[in-house]
Amino acid sequence: MLETIDKLRFDCFRLGVVREDIEEMEPVIRDSHMMSFDISAIQNAQAPANIITPNGLNGEEACVLMQYAGMSWKTSTIGLYGYQSELDRNGLTAIQMAQMIWYIIDGIHRGKQEAELENKSEFNEFTMAFAEVETSFLQSKRTGRWWMQLHDGEFVACSLKDYLHAGKNEIPERWMRAVERL
Repeated sequence: MLETIDKLRFDCFRLGVVREDIEEMEPVIRDSHMMSFDISAIQNAQAPANIITPNGLNGEEACVLMQYAGMSWKTSTIGLYGYQSELDRNGLTAIQMAQMIWYIIDGIHRGKQEAELENKSEFNEFTMAFAEVETSFLQSKRTGRWWMQLHDGEFVACSLKDYLHAGKNEIPERWMRAVERL
């Protein structure tokens, strides 16, 4: 299954990777057109309707990911799936889902604070070369979020870590994956 996902040029992040550095999921979600979240990804203790596993994201992490989805200009569809009310002790999973929806709305509000990429005066621009590829990185003066330019002139969401990798003359993996999709 992972090979098929990779061949289709989709990104796949295992739970441990997401939990280790959840901020690195923001650029991934920012560039997504759709966000699908299954309640079984949340720990049973915080979402009792999840009977699949006791492990998973905690409630806060799920809310952070939903906020990222709300902040995205590209995300037009967000879905929460897998809720089974008959398994929900004390309505705790429903409350968790309500909080996740609140974070989507908060993210939409925060996303409106971001300047359009065409408004270059709202961004710090850094031009550099890595592995003989010259590119530009933009950092928002309003939010601190980052974008990097591909060889076709388009900008994709990235993180400070991508910028730092490029500064070490390393090709950021996120840049490479975006180029593969072109």
